[in-house]
Amino acid sequence: MREIHRANWRIDLRSVNSRYRVDCTLQHQQVGRKLENCGSRYAEHTRFQSTDCERAIVSSELQVMGHIISAAATGLVLQCFVLFGSAPSAFAQSTVRAQNTTNVGETLWVTTTQRIKSKIYENARLSQHPILVVVVHGDASDGSPSTYHYRFAERAAAAIPDAVVAAVLRPGYSDGEDTSEGMRGFATGDNWAPEVVNAVATVLAELKDKYHPRRSILVGHSGGAAIVGNLMGQQKTAADGALLVSCPCDVTAWRKHMQSVRGGAIWERPVRSHSPLALVDSVPASAKLWLLVGSDDQVTPSALTLAYAEALRNRNVAVNVTIAPGLSHNILLEPIAMERLKELASTVDAGR
Repeated sequence: MREIHRANWRIDLRSVNSRYRVDCTLQHQQVGRKLENCGSRYAEHTRFQSTDCERAIVSSELQVMGHIISAAATGLVLQCFVLFGSAPSAFAQSTVRAQNTTNVGETLWVTTTQRIKSKIYENARLSQHPILVVVVHGDASDGSPSTYHYRFAERAAAAIPDAVVAAVLRPGYSDGEDTSEGMRGFATGDNWAPEVVNAVATVLAELKDKYHPRRSILVGHSGGAAIVGNLMGQQKTAADGALLVSCPCDVTAWRKHMQSVRGGAIWERPVRSHSPLALVDSVPASAKLWLLVGSDDQVTPSALTLAYAEALRNRNVAVNVTIAPGLSHNILLEPIAMERLKELASTVDAGR
């Protein structure tokens, strides 16, 4: 065994040169740990007290024996001390690796005409002006809590360097713990109305004030993609780029399609929702729009995405379209969605 894992840190003994030796002495209530033979300049002696200890012994050709003490019951945090100068860097490197995978969802409530919840995930290493990504979920027509965009946001924060990723809980929706204020609607294209778009825009503005990002990107899935497309058309400076996944970008055409598939007079009821396709002339030419749809999507067929992409190209807006073979509608958590977001973030950040 060459590695010791505990909580959020990792110590890798494989890179320790044979001229360094860790000698640890474990006692019942008092532990002295002493690092020797690391050169005349490097020695440290740290003592811990604990009533709930665990012992790990590592032996190898390097003749290394270590004892790790944890006190989980009292919430103690074990810290690793790094040797300086020519001392081994394995301990410092392992700490960095652990930090890069740390993402804690912070809850942010923003009040517009409604009180809207967001969960924020931060990359472990943030500059003063990070990349801001805002994720908007779909309609969840089955009435279930909307949480999948939280998982996407957390993964994105870990995958994109120097990124802050906020997942917005749309007006009227619940995540099983909280509910954003507002009307949820009937998932018929009726809740992409101006007040919903404005609520997301206000959350975006609040996040910009909080993080002062150098670049901003919007991500929307399904009905969330329609909201993002509308926001890109209504506010030219809202974001530098957007990823629209499974987009019903032509609301009228989409509602006719859904009526043909599911039937019912509900699809004939008038709605106040805007259509991204109708706002395409207001999308700034500097924006970057990445569009993703599954080839087998029966909810938002690829024809809707292709029509929107063509209209954007006619406006000289940079567009990247992916029709994912064999995928259907709910694809935000598919690897290809994260790949496209990473590509978009890299393109936007480089100013290409």
